[in-house]
This record gives sequence, structure tokens and C-alpha cells, in this order.
Amino acid sequence: MSFNKRKHSPDPDPNCPTTTAIPTPTPTPTMAPRFSVHPLSKYRLAFPTFAEPKELTSFSYDDQRTQHMDDRSLKYYHPPSLSPPPSLFQGKHRQIKRDTTANEHIHGLLNALQTLPDKQHQQQQDISADFVMYRGMITRLFTTPYSLRDSWSMNAERAADGSGTIYIEDNLSPEDLKAKSEPISEMHENLMYSGYKFETLCVLDKLPPPSTQQLEERLDAVVNTNSEYCSVFRTKLGSHSIISGAEIDCIDGIKPAELPSRQYRELKTANVLDTRRKTESFERFKLLKFWAQSFIAGIPVVTVGFRDQDGVLQALEDIRTREMPRRVRGKPNMWEPAVCMNFADQILHFIKMHVSEPSPTQYRIAYDARSQEVQITRLENQPSFISLSQKHQQL
Repeated sequence: MSFNKRKHSPDPDPNCPTTTAIPTPTPTPTMAPRFSVHPLSKYRLAFPTFAEPKELTSFSYDDQRTQHMDDRSLKYYHPPSLSPPPSLFQGKHRQIKRDTTANEHIHGLLNALQTLPDKQHQQQQDISADFVMYRGMITRLFTTPYSLRDSWSMNAERAADGSGTIYIEDNLSPEDLKAKSEPISEMHENLMYSGYKFETLCVLDKLPPPSTQQLEERLDAVVNTNSEYCSVFRTKLGSHSIISGAEIDCIDGIKPAELPSRQYRELKTANVLDTRRKTESFERFKLLKFWAQSFIAGIPVVTVGFRDQDGVLQALEDIRTREMPRRVRGKPNMWEPAVCMNFADQILHFIKMHVSEPSPTQYRIAYDARSQEVQITRLENQPSFISLSQKHQQL
């Protein structure tokens, strides 16, 4: 399952627009409500409240993409040796790729939520929420004020059980899914693969310390993107309670019973920062997404592997999530965390107001980079993407 983030995409070029066409919805005759992103000054307010994420459950996908309600795919962090520096392009021809042309919707997250009423000591208020969505959708909302060239669209449905819960997923049209199977440039493929290879070089299946044999086998391990470990957590932004799911790269040590997110770790890759332009691009674009993804899930540290143009891993840096905003503070053309959070808070209010009819009515939430507005359109005759069991309908 994808959490709607392309984890290891090439470094962004601020001079190259990435606007994508927004699928045309089937609208009702009423005028679609719009929310303008500008001016950004209206989000320069005090930080909205944000509750530390509390894990409700977790689940795994194995190497065959079968879902299991356990931690079998949780990996343990152990940094790679840089003597000699390993290649992040090595083994690309042997990788096992997940089928990204199949739309998994949010079924994995809903399957996990179905297990919650059966778990001991779970309280009803812990498994209710205003919104249910993957972390990728929340990240998208956080970063929109500083990613104005990137159009996006989501689908939304309000639960029909009277709870008021709004379910949100990425809008992937048949054309979007087909495009995922089309060839990409070798450079793009290398950069995407290098991120997954970096993860493989940083993790172990068993608790450290590893044996010499384990470290040697890790260098030549086959990358399999089917396997994932996912945390399902509840948090709150302003007045909005949210249940979300996030792919977790690895953990430091044994997973504790309480607040395991404090020991989770993100793994990322980036170009070696050997020029001022590369450093500015990293801080302006990549560091923003690193911060948003980690902050939302309560992950305290991101390990960044810096690769050269030949894909050779040259350096590692641990960057604490709370330090990322300080790293860009006061620099020109950089991002502000309060703007990200207040924008997301206001957009969620906007969604609550206009996603009003219960399922099977569906809505399209779309940001258009041309107008720099978010628009909500009511759709007709769309198949529901939420298939809830009787247990989950009682949320």
C-alpha cells in the first residue's frame, strides 16, 4: 500500500512546474465552494493546538503484499558503514516492485480500524474521529502554501451512520494508475530506487547488534517494495480529531507499549549539498516535506543519506524534527510551520462545512495550481470508496 507519498522522488527544481491535470468531476448544478490559498499572511497566527499522536494499532504488508494485523514487517535501525561508501544504484535490476497500478484506496487503514473494538482496554473516544485519512493527505494540506505549483485532488465521503466522520483518500483516476506503468527515464528510476536501497542498507529484521554475516547479506539484499510496516494513530489539529495511517521505516530498539512513535525513525535520501543552490532547494522543499511527514506522525528524527551523482552514499545526517523549522527560520523564501498548520486547520474547517451529505454521496476536493484555490465539488453516481464492516460503522 502506498501512503500517497513518493518517498524517494528526485530533488525538486523550483524552476520546473509540476502542475498536473485535475480530473474533471461530474458536478451538480450548484456553484462549487472555493477557498483561496492567498494571502499567506492570514495563516501567520499562533500555532493551533496539536495533540501528540497516539498509536491505536499497527499492521504489516509482507513480501507478497498480504496484510497482517501485526508487526512482522517492523524493521530495526542500524546505520550502514561508509567504509567503503556503498552504491545506492546496486541491485536495481533485481528489485521486486509493488504493483502501483492497483488502487488500494484506504482499505488497509479501514481493515486495521475494524480490529480496534476487539482490542482490550480500548476506549470508545480513542477510536472516533472527525477525519480518517492517510498521512500523505495531511502532509499535502500542510505543504500546499509552499507547493503552489503542485495541483492535487482527493475524494471525500461523510459516514452514513450519523457519526459525522469524513473519510478522505487520494483521487487516482484510471489514467493516473495507467501512467504508473509507463516507462520513466533511467535517471528518475535510479533516484527512486536509491531511496529504497538506502532503507535496505539501514535496517535489520532482528534487534541489533547484527553479526558480520547479517551486515554482509544486507549489502546484497533484494529490494522489495511490497513489504511495509504501518502505524495507525489518533491526533488532533485545532478542533479536528484525526485518525491516520503512516508507513514507518524503522524503530530504534524494542517497540514500547506506550507512545512507540517516539522511537520511530524516518529514512530519506537527497543529493550531496555541495552548492548553495542545492542547499537552498533542500531546505526549501525537501526539508519541508520531511518535517511535515515526521511531525504529523510524532516521529522525532529523520536520517538523511546524501548521495552523489553516481548514486554513491557519501554521508549520513540525523536531523531532529523539532530542529527543522529552526534550520530555515529567518532565511528568505523559506517555509513557516505556523502557516502550514493554520492552513491545514482552516482547510479542514472548509471541508467539514461543505462535505455535508452522507455516503454514498461523494465529493472531490481539488487544489488547482492555476487559480491557487481549493474547490469542493459534489459528485453524482460515483462508487463509494469506503466499505465498512458493521463494527467499524459504530465508530
